[in-house]
Amino acid sequence: MKRTAIRGYGGSGRTFCVVLVLLVSAWTVGCMMKVEEPTAPNLLLITLDTTRRDHCSVYGYERGTTPNLVMLAEQGVRFDLAYAPMSVTGPTHATIFTSLYPIGHGVVKNALKLGLEYQTLAEILAENGYQTAAVVSSFALNGKFGYAQGFEEYDDDFGEAEPIFSDEFWPDHLNEGGLDRRAHHTTRQAIGWLDERRKRNQPFFLFVHYFDPHAPYVPPIPFAELYVDPNDRSDYLQYLTDLYDAEIAFTDWQVGVLLEALDKLSLERNTLVVLVGDHGEGLMQHGYLLHGPNIYEEAVRVPLLVRWPDQIAAGQVLSSPVEMVDLFPTILDLLGIEPPPVPIQGRSLAAALYGDEELDPERPVYLHRRPYKERMLKTLPKYNPQSVDSILVKGQKYAIRVGRWKYIEGAEEGTKELFDLDADPGEGSNLYSKLPEKAAALALQLESWRLSHTPDGLVQVPVSDEDEQRLHALGYVD
Repeated sequence: MKRTAIRGYGGSGRTFCVVLVLLVSAWTVGCMMKVEEPTAPNLLLITLDTTRRDHCSVYGYERGTTPNLVMLAEQGVRFDLAYAPMSVTGPTHATIFTSLYPIGHGVVKNALKLGLEYQTLAEILAENGYQTAAVVSSFALNGKFGYAQGFEEYDDDFGEAEPIFSDEFWPDHLNEGGLDRRAHHTTRQAIGWLDERRKRNQPFFLFVHYFDPHAPYVPPIPFAELYVDPNDRSDYLQYLTDLYDAEIAFTDWQVGVLLEALDKLSLERNTLVVLVGDHGEGLMQHGYLLHGPNIYEEAVRVPLLVRWPDQIAAGQVLSSPVEMVDLFPTILDLLGIEPPPVPIQGRSLAAALYGDEELDPERPVYLHRRPYKERMLKTLPKYNPQSVDSILVKGQKYAIRVGRWKYIEGAEEGTKELFDLDADPGEGSNLYSKLPEKAAALALQLESWRLSHTPDGLVQVPVSDEDEQRLHALGYVD
């Protein structure tokens, strides 16, 4: 048993020392061999599932949930207005890999397959001499759904993962393992691959996906003890929030272990690190406890950090809006790889990262809610702003942000909302009826964008009953 001090994850300057037994430990990194680095830069892409930007201390959260992300930001660049295109795991990752919005690549919900006709980031890097590998943590990113395109190795086998058990609020999330894995298993697999690949003098692209902040919130006990009083559920939402924050802290700790391995292998100076959230979480801010139907800021505004020592100046903060479609062209630009002659919908941020240009603060951001069959979504009435026990979810929604203004439209639900995010960052005051001309202008711009993107490659995977049960157990329902 190893006694490990967990420091820097408390609030109000608290520190904690706990007994922690995990499969990833310091000796795993310490026994690795250092070898000569290839000349071409490496790429480490880390995605954090279900991670609210405003629950990360790197973005000012009062709890010290993400000291490793703080360190990463200090060593690189922090984006303050980064947006996921949708608050669903699969579609956002498909967007990262293709530089297409969900209505462009067709993956508008989980279990839809990314078409083979789309050239992915991994495929392009493989064609340019990169070793490519991925370690994912959720069945939602199973290779059968097209995310393995271009990867020589795609680790989506969760057979060794322990069962995950939720509390009574998520009875459908009870499972016997095999649907996801905890962060320390993912980190162990990723470090193992790094150690193995160092036998080959090639640049690498390693994609690592962490799933722990996703419901059900069941952090390892040492991290739960940072914030949670197990005997006090009098404020149930606070209890869930405490568990959620503990999951973020645990994930941050594992990101630190992975980055330490990079350092121990003398890879950090020649490795471009991109860390991004795939979406956020509701936590009842607008009546949604979780995320899928939600395209308010808490669900789509995500952490985004970029580090490349000696190439990108450390300590930068970029405050203009960027989108996940931008990552594909940005990465290729930074790595010096010519983009392929395929349609992309993002723009390179490389010049801004190098300090050669400023980003446009008025750039439009486009958001999309996945399609839902009509249903009443269970909520927590005590904490719902409308004090109701369920809310209508029906069809799709679209949204646009331009500068301070955000417009949301749900045709099937009959909703239209306009928010001034400078004056009302929590989106609590709908100005649609007060500013109809502003809403109409944004609605026209949003409709023009939507009509110019024709869904293509929308191929429904023949999902077995077993796979449907797996997705349902992870909380994905129509």
